Amino acid sequence: MWYFAWILGTLLACSFAIIAALALEHNESKNSD
Repeated sequence: MWYFAWILGTLLACSFAIIAALALEHNESKNSD
């Protein structure tokens, strides 16, 4: 079941990247205000 761990890790990495991008965008808009 290695593919299950691989898919889970990929989804985690993708969600982390999306959350980080959203947080960065939020911080930038907060600072420019």
